[in-house]
Amino acid sequence: LSPPTTSSYQEWFDSNRVHSTRNNTNIEDFKTQLRRSLENTTAAYNATFMQQLVEERREFLEKLNEGQFINDQRRLVEELLDPNYYEKTVHPRRDYTRPTRVNLSMSLYQILDVDEHMQSIEVNVWMVQHWYDEFLDWNPADYGMINRTIVPYHQIWIPDTYLYNSEELEQKKTESLMNAQLETGHWDQKQTGAKVQLMFPAIYKLSCRMDVRWFPYDRQNCTFIISSWTHDKQTIDYWPLSSTVNLGNMARNDEWEVISFEFVRVEESFKCCAAPWVMLYAHLVIRRKPLYYMINLVIPTSIITIVAVTGFFTPTSSSSERDEKLYLGINTLLTMSVMMLMVCNQMPSTSTYVPLMSWYYIGIIMVIVVGTFLATGVLAIHGQKHYNKPISDRIRRLIYNPFVEFFILSPPTSLIDLWTEFGVISEQRHSTNLDPLLIQNMDPITAKDPQHFFGSISSQMCDLQSTYSYTARLATITRQYTQHAKMKALRKNQYRMSMDTSQARSVKKQKMQRRCSLEWEFLANVLDRILLTVFCGFTFAVFVILIGFDSFF
Repeated sequence: LSPPTTSSYQEWFDSNRVHSTRNNTNIEDFKTQLRRSLENTTAAYNATFMQQLVEERREFLEKLNEGQFINDQRRLVEELLDPNYYEKTVHPRRDYTRPTRVNLSMSLYQILDVDEHMQSIEVNVWMVQHWYDEFLDWNPADYGMINRTIVPYHQIWIPDTYLYNSEELEQKKTESLMNAQLETGHWDQKQTGAKVQLMFPAIYKLSCRMDVRWFPYDRQNCTFIISSWTHDKQTIDYWPLSSTVNLGNMARNDEWEVISFEFVRVEESFKCCAAPWVMLYAHLVIRRKPLYYMINLVIPTSIITIVAVTGFFTPTSSSSERDEKLYLGINTLLTMSVMMLMVCNQMPSTSTYVPLMSWYYIGIIMVIVVGTFLATGVLAIHGQKHYNKPISDRIRRLIYNPFVEFFILSPPTSLIDLWTEFGVISEQRHSTNLDPLLIQNMDPITAKDPQHFFGSISSQMCDLQSTYSYTARLATITRQYTQHAKMKALRKNQYRMSMDTSQARSVKKQKMQRRCSLEWEFLANVLDRILLTVFCGFTFAVFVILIGFDSFF
């Protein structure tokens, strides 16, 4: 019913006017009766409205007390974290004698730095921890079928997981803890309590004993020691969620390659506590990529060493001396020392072993040092030519034989002529490398003229079918014949000069000086060639071994 209005009064009066007049009702009385009737109706209307208002207010307060006007998510969080019911410092099991199993997993995102000198490694990882809290469970049917929610990490119980070998003691500087995710265990018949998942990124800088014995082919094994700092196995039991660390999201490192990253669970006992402690060891095995060091250290060092070694084969200077060898050796030694200092700055200071790269530089430095000393000895041998003393027969046989002549160095023609003239070597021995046809017709050379001699030689080579072979052999015989003719003329000249005794002595003395000078120079050249072969071969062998060290060993 709605309250009466002015129009309703008028309608009612008009409809009852005739009846009222017919009953001889006074107008004033009629108005009075009408006013009283309207007042009673309004009072009835007001009483009904107040009763409805009171009833609606009572229902509203009941719903408010029941929490029907609060969001289900908010109501769930408030009731779970109610201080009268939940205490975050209490062990999350109703039976406190039973341990809480914490499942831990880790993902390696990036290797930030590997400091061999300080023996530490810095990595960026993503940590995930799972456990069940029996005081945080709920029935999803009472909260709008909410099965999962997120709460701040500092309002619930979390394990005090710590990295034992961290170089940063304050945990807040290494881990960025945010929120924890709760999942109801109402539907899981095997577990009691809500499943708590704590995920956070962390930047760990931990101590790692670096073994650079095989640098730059070294492998490093850095171990993450993870466990609780205050709880033993009776309170917290750590287990790896997977035996390996996730490497799927790892950013590539240009210097290091990850070989493996695996978890190992170990129970250790300490003197302080009766119960053992559960330790998780995460072994990160990385291998260095050696290309940078090969290009910037090994190859330049090998090239500099080979250039220094070739100093053993440098020609004489204008003053007929070889001092350039010493200068080259000393400069190379200084260069090797500077490059070795560059390598030492990247390696830890250790007296337990000598790294492979240090052995390489020590070997190269020893090559330069020994080469410099030997160059000094060769210079001393080269200087013996000023004393006009010929070399001994034993040394001459060592440096003048078919093996040395074929594989190392042949003596100059002028020295062979002087040896032949002084009777040191016979003409037949000198002719051992001559063509067989020339040796066969050696005696008739004195009796035949060149035209007749070559005619005889040409007739004996008629069995050669190739024109090229015939021409090449004839040219060789012609060259050897010319040399023999020169020696014959030289003997004739010696015979004529022997008629004049004083002149013969002067010429013989000059030839002896020339012979001694050529002999000592030839001996120095043979030693130079041998040392060049030995040291170049040694340097190249060391270079090949170092380049392929990873494949060989």
